[in-house]
Amino acid sequence: MAVFITGGHGHIGSWAAKYLIGEGEDVILFDTNPVVPDCLKPVAGKWRFIQGSVMDYPQMADVFRRYRDDIDGIIHTVGVMGELVLENPHGNVNLNIAGTHNVLEIARQFEIPKVVYTSTGAVYGEVSGIIAEDAAPVNPSDLYGATKASCEFIGQQYAETFGFDFRIARVYFCYGAGKLPSRFIRLYRLAFGALEGLSGLEMDRGADQQLDFVYIEDAGRGTALLYQADAPPHSIYNIATGVPTTVGRIAELARHYSPFDVAVTLGQGALMKRCEALDITRAREELGFEPRYDVEAGIRHYAAWMQTQGFRP
Repeated sequence: MAVFITGGHGHIGSWAAKYLIGEGEDVILFDTNPVVPDCLKPVAGKWRFIQGSVMDYPQMADVFRRYRDDIDGIIHTVGVMGELVLENPHGNVNLNIAGTHNVLEIARQFEIPKVVYTSTGAVYGEVSGIIAEDAAPVNPSDLYGATKASCEFIGQQYAETFGFDFRIARVYFCYGAGKLPSRFIRLYRLAFGALEGLSGLEMDRGADQQLDFVYIEDAGRGTALLYQADAPPHSIYNIATGVPTTVGRIAELARHYSPFDVAVTLGQGALMKRCEALDITRAREELGFEPRYDVEAGIRHYAAWMQTQGFRP
């Protein structure tokens, strides 16, 4: 039986797929982008790819009619993140919410027993400290967080009403091989942009804001572990490092491992309303999840990948 991964050529989706393929799972990747991510090239030929969009419900329904006897679970990773939602609020809110609704409706119609949804720590909003899953109410502080919280609630009600297993991976600030800093939100461009040799890395705030940065390989593996878990005692798991790190420290490490001589200037104060870090005790104890990369090791690996993409002086 196969797992169907939406956004299978995306950042989290591709790394989750790589882990599952390594575990012997049959994987079907569904994405609008046909370009194979670097992390999947070493396992080429060990997955199936279907080009398509979660916004095209009739197409997804056709896929599930064709493979209905093969698919026993879905990992849904498609979504627009952070302030990028604001670039096209109508289209991007629709993608995040209606796209997820389409996936849930597919699960209902074709009786798929398990769906894992990649959410975000942004659903907690602006709270202090290291936050466990049940320690703070869902209270997003921006439109992006609101779309993800909405999908969590809709998914939980779909699961309860129609009788399938709906699991939530709350991933926080994942970064790393497979996506350039310039393709991320402003925070990532400022923090990691030195690795790409970006210019104009200046902001009057952000240096002292503490956030929880998880390397993409860990984020993908944590999501996959949640999918593989046999009857986990909870349905929501934080996938992060559990360690707050300032944006200034990230930028410092990026400059250290960058081959470019790039200046990064950040002032004091928060860039966004977010909690500092996510408590991953539940994922450790119940999923066996343990981050393999601290921020320095993650940035070192990110820098090495960037140089394979030609980013060197």
